[in-house]
Amino acid sequence: MTPPELRDLLADALALWQVPARVRVAAGGVALAAPDGTPLTVRAAAAEDRPIRWWLERPGQRRPCTSVLGLLRGLRNAVGAGEGEARRARVALPEG
Repeated sequence: MTPPELRDLLADALALWQVPARVRVAAGGVALAAPDGTPLTVRAAAAEDRPIRWWLERPGQRRPCTSVLGLLRGLRNAVGAGEGEARRARVALPEG
């Protein structure tokens, strides 16, 4: 996944969670700020870090993410979108 594709995915997720944030491609990854102002960065993992695919970084913490779902879960928690009423998207196949 390219940095622009990752930026678009994260921007769509934040919009779904109703979290106001501007996501931008930055040196070495994608950057944004949590609603409380905490800077967040998502960086692609190096080949030798496999099975880790991305690192979700904030000051004093570097969380490994092995899948897109893990990355989105970590991001949701980092921006506080998982608090209070659960905000989940459900995907289902049509019946029939």
